[in-house]
Amino acid sequence: MRVILFSILFLFSTSIQAQKANKQSLLWKISGNSLKEPSYIFGTFHLMCKDQFTISDTLKATILNTTQFYGELDMDDPTMQQQMMQLIAMPNRTLESYMTAEKFRVCDSVYKTITGMSLKSFNQFKPFMSLSFLTIKTVPCSNFVQPETELMNLAKANKKEILGLETVAEQLNAIDMEPIDSQVVALQKMVLHFDSTKATMKEMMDMYQKKDPEILFQYIQKKGTNGLSEKALLVDRNIKWVPKMKSIMQEKSSFFAVGAGHLGGKTGVLALLRKLGYRVEPIQY
Repeated sequence: MRVILFSILFLFSTSIQAQKANKQSLLWKISGNSLKEPSYIFGTFHLMCKDQFTISDTLKATILNTTQFYGELDMDDPTMQQQMMQLIAMPNRTLESYMTAEKFRVCDSVYKTITGMSLKSFNQFKPFMSLSFLTIKTVPCSNFVQPETELMNLAKANKKEILGLETVAEQLNAIDMEPIDSQVVALQKMVLHFDSTKATMKEMMDMYQKKDPEILFQYIQKKGTNGLSEKALLVDRNIKWVPKMKSIMQEKSSFFAVGAGHLGGKTGVLALLRKLGYRVEPIQY
């Protein structure tokens, strides 16, 4: 088994050299700047149809060739769900109280048609909760996967340590940089213009298949981030992540899996890593 693995990694490492010229990839090798071993970063899409996402031999090899796996969150943390539920609770206010009675009635009726659930079920939670269930319904299939979870499971099966670049609180704080009433407006728009939301999701999935982080970032800039702050959701988090990645990579060779929207642009993770002096090279997978 070790011989087979070594052969895969050898073929993988030699194929990289022939593929460097192609800049269109969501998988990148990070090296140089005194790193003893390379690390890798892959741009994921948080929810996809199962037939649209496969872990290629090359992608698998990058995970097997590193010591540890980093997601945006530590998805192996058994307390993550509990932390999230506590942080999105609204003990002193209801979701319904942010809308007029008529607006809530209409939104509740449409939401129920789409999801089979009433918005009243989420009355004690911030809009993030109801938005999450609604987002699932934008995926044009019933058999879907979360790519970062698939990658994490592969890493875990191969006894890699599972870690996160940020805490649940830090991720939710980025969302809460936008006031709750603005988040409620975003929820209303998503519910009442659901066909448009589904069309946008399909466009983003198609864009993701092109494996070009710059085009994907430009598309996100054009379409926006569901009424939430692009600076808080993307830029500020990138700026916080990269110094952490520097320390992590100096200690151990690592595989990072983050949303593909974080890769491109002048304040994207790839550009920020280059500013620190790293060689950041695309790998075809």
